[in-house]
Amino acid sequence: MFARTLRTEYLRGVADASAYCGELMGGTVPEGGIALDWEVVAEFLRSTSQALLEIPEVAEVAPGAGSAEIGSAPPAVLRYEQFADLLHPEGVARLEGAAGAVARCCETHVQVVPTAQELEWIISVAVREPFDELAERNATSVRGMYRRIEKMWERLGVVNQVQGVSLAVQRGWIGPPPWKDKQTRESGSRN
Repeated sequence: MFARTLRTEYLRGVADASAYCGELMGGTVPEGGIALDWEVVAEFLRSTSQALLEIPEVAEVAPGAGSAEIGSAPPAVLRYEQFADLLHPEGVARLEGAAGAVARCCETHVQVVPTAQELEWIISVAVREPFDELAERNATSVRGMYRRIEKMWERLGVVNQVQGVSLAVQRGWIGPPPWKDKQTRESGSRN
């Protein structure tokens, strides 16, 4: 149905965005006892991407070609609850419930933004800068740097560096991988 209605570049963008979001969700442990709901939504996103990429015309489009067209809100034809209506009734109810739980969880969290110093630390962690170099640059011990980074993760509401970097990419604080050199890191931090 979507293949006949929407351009293949748009569908490729939806496939790429769904895969990316599904992977981000897969690398995050949610709070509030919604882990099962979280995984249902993540799996739905991954499945959506896979299904769209099984359309030969969509698979032929270069990755990233449709991302600019998606914008901040997908058109009504791609709303999950409408898409879910095409599924089995029990699946619809489960997906709708899971999506609601995830949305409520996400809405209750206050948007915390890293300081300029913390952003520099996130970038350093993302590029796997050795902690001894990071500590030296920040005039502290390696142990002190670890404590600062741990406090930062706690303040941002994540439990480790994988979740922290994923959150930073998801919220646009840094650009997505690959992070290569200092110029890439600096341009990524302005995104």
